[in-house]
Amino acid sequence: MKKSYLKYLKIILCVLAAFYAYRCAHVGHDFEVFVYAGGKLIHGQNIYKPPFIQNLQYYYSPLFALLLAPFAGLPIIIPQILWIFFSYFLLYRIWILCADYFDTSKFTYQQKLIWFIVSLLLSIRFILIDIGFVQMTTFLLWASLQSIKWIRDGRYISGAALLALAINIKLLPLAFVFYLFYRSYYKAAIFTCLFYVLYLFIPAIYLGWDRNMSLMHDWFAIINPVNKEWTIEAEDGPSSLVALIPVYITKTTGVLTFKRNFLDLGFSQVSLILNIVRLAFVLLTLAFLGTLPFKPIKNKLRLFWEMSYLFIVIPLLYPHQQQYAFVYIIPAFIYLAWYFVANWDAIKLKFNVVTWVLLAIVCFNFTPLIGRDVITSHFFEVLLYLRILPMAVIMLIPLLWICKPKPELV
Repeated sequence: MKKSYLKYLKIILCVLAAFYAYRCAHVGHDFEVFVYAGGKLIHGQNIYKPPFIQNLQYYYSPLFALLLAPFAGLPIIIPQILWIFFSYFLLYRIWILCADYFDTSKFTYQQKLIWFIVSLLLSIRFILIDIGFVQMTTFLLWASLQSIKWIRDGRYISGAALLALAINIKLLPLAFVFYLFYRSYYKAAIFTCLFYVLYLFIPAIYLGWDRNMSLMHDWFAIINPVNKEWTIEAEDGPSSLVALIPVYITKTTGVLTFKRNFLDLGFSQVSLILNIVRLAFVLLTLAFLGTLPFKPIKNKLRLFWEMSYLFIVIPLLYPHQQQYAFVYIIPAFIYLAWYFVANWDAIKLKFNVVTWVLLAIVCFNFTPLIGRDVITSHFFEVLLYLRILPMAVIMLIPLLWICKPKPELV
C-alpha cells in the first residue's frame, strides 16, 4: 500500500473512531454505573445497595469506585469519552505487547499486513461491543499482558502491582497468579497477592476501617461464585459456561419461547454437571502447560500459546460474562492468525473442503457479520438464545491445540 493511501486510511479510521466514541459516550452506558458508584461512595451511601443508575448492580471493588469518584460531578459524556479514547490507546498497546512474542523477521510486508487484518477481523466484534458499552475488558486485557511483560523483564513489583489492580477491579485475571506460581515466578506471584490485599484496605484511609470492612463484606457477598444466581443464567446476554450448559439440561425461560433443553434435571444435578465441566477445563490447562509445575519456559512463543488458552478459558469459567468479556480472547486470535500465515504452505495442503467450511463457520461467529444490524435482531436473538457464541469459543480450544508451537519450542 502506498504511503499516501496509508496516511488517508489512518485519517479515515481516526475520524470513524472519534465518531464512534462520541456516539457511545453521548448516552450513559456501563461506565456511568461505575462513576455513579463513585459518587455514592463519597456521599456516604452503600455502593452495593439500591438505588442504582440504569437499574444495574455495581459489582466492582470499593477502590475502583473511589478512583472514579472525582468524575462523579461531571456530565457523563466527559468520563465516558475519556475512557473510550484511553481504551483506543490500550488496544494499540495490546497489539504491540502481543506482537513482541513473535518472530516476524522472515515475514514479508504482505504477510504482516494479512496477520494484522485477520487478527482485527476476528477481534473487532468484541472490541466494538466493549467500547460500545464503555466497559473494562480492554483495560483488563492490557493490564494482564503488560504485567506479564514487566514480570518477564524482571520488574516484579511493577508487574505485580498492575496485575493486582486488575484483579481488584474484576477477578478475570486471577488465573494468572496461579500461572505465575506454575511457571516459577514466585516473587511476582507473592507480590501480586500482597498488593491485592493492600488494595482491599487502601479505601479505609478515606472511608474509615469499619465502613470499608462493611463494603467489602457486601461486595464479596454479591460476587460469591456459589450463589444460586451464578449457577443458572437463563437470560439472553451472558455467554459463559454458566449460561451455556444449564439451558440445555434443565427447563429455563428466555426471550424466545421454543424449547432448547433436551433434559430436565434438578438444580443440584445441574450444579454438579456444571462444576464437572468447569473442572475439566481447568484440568485441560495442565495439558496445555505440558510440563511439571514450577518449571520455567524461556521460549516466548510457547509462553504466549499457553497464555492464549488461559485467555480463552477464563471468560468461559466465570459466571455473568457478557459478550464484551470475550475481548479477553484477542491474544488467541492473534496467535492463530500468525500460525496460519507462518505455516500457510503446509496448511493449504492438509486442509480439505470440509475442514475449511468448519473453520469458516467457527470464525464467522467472531466477525462483525453477526451484528444485529446485519443479520436482523430476530436472528441475533436466536443466536443468543441458543448460546452459539460460547460454543464457537470452545471450538477455538482444539484449534489452538492443533496449532501448537513446534516441539523444539517446548
